[in-house]
Amino acid sequence: MPSKQVVSLIVASLAFATLSGCALEPVPPCPEIRIDSNTASLTMFKPGDGRDLSDIAYQAEIVSFEGTCKFDDGGVEALMDVDMIVSGGPAVTPGSVEFYYFVAIPRFFPDPVGKTIFSRKHKIPTGGARQERITESNVRIFLPLEDRLTAAGYDIYIGFQLTDEQLRYNRSRTP
Repeated sequence: MPSKQVVSLIVASLAFATLSGCALEPVPPCPEIRIDSNTASLTMFKPGDGRDLSDIAYQAEIVSFEGTCKFDDGGVEALMDVDMIVSGGPAVTPGSVEFYYFVAIPRFFPDPVGKTIFSRKHKIPTGGARQERITESNVRIFLPLEDRLTAAGYDIYIGFQLTDEQLRYNRSRTP
């Protein structure tokens, strides 16, 4: 019967061989995730023609995210937590508001798999001028890939789903 030292040496050798075998496979890189600067903020005005600061009902901004990815045989799943700040403006009406944000992969445009739109409801409190940080957790998007190593060649963008008017407003504020 082999001694405990010999058995320990064999087990340690097998563990090392197994772990070093795993290290030889390249770890595929995740796609690059970015916040789209043109659509990172949303300004909702009160109904009517006014469009100055006193007419703002509420604003929202995507401020950060954390993401990971997981590969399978068909592609890569990106999983994100998206952080936003929402605040009431001078013309706020307290209550529930709903806004939409997207996760898009421009490389797939115009294929519908290239963009997923999510909705978020948020309650603006009475006296709603204060900022509130909210997090959308477990936002998932799947990228079909033929080769795992190409994942790094795909960009993923996060932004608000804006009307043409809201997009023009954002662009007019950009220096």
